[in-house]
Amino acid sequence: MKVISIEYTETFERQVSAYSQYLARYVGTSQARSLIFSFIETLEKRVTQYPESSPLCEEASDLGFTNYRDFILPAQQLRAIYRLEDEKAYMMLFIKSRQSIREALVQYCLRIE
Repeated sequence: MKVISIEYTETFERQVSAYSQYLARYVGTSQARSLIFSFIETLEKRVTQYPESSPLCEEASDLGFTNYRDFILPAQQLRAIYRLEDEKAYMMLFIKSRQSIREALVQYCLRIE
């Protein structure tokens, strides 16, 4: 079994921060952090132990990116899109489970401008 390390992109980190701030308005800072940390802890555990267990991301495949995986926790309504490369998992997007990747990419591109 190969050891997988995880790297987070700036986009992923920004999306986590933005969602944390959004969620904190409704449930408080402590609860928001707890929910997000729980998701990330589950994500890291799953990806490091079973990196290919998440299905290929259909939305990314439709855009021509065929090596991205889609990790979803339905109970938390959160998802992470990641790319496997050798012995690393690159966390690319952190979004709500029903949010489209196209929408997330448009929002990201508009924020950079």
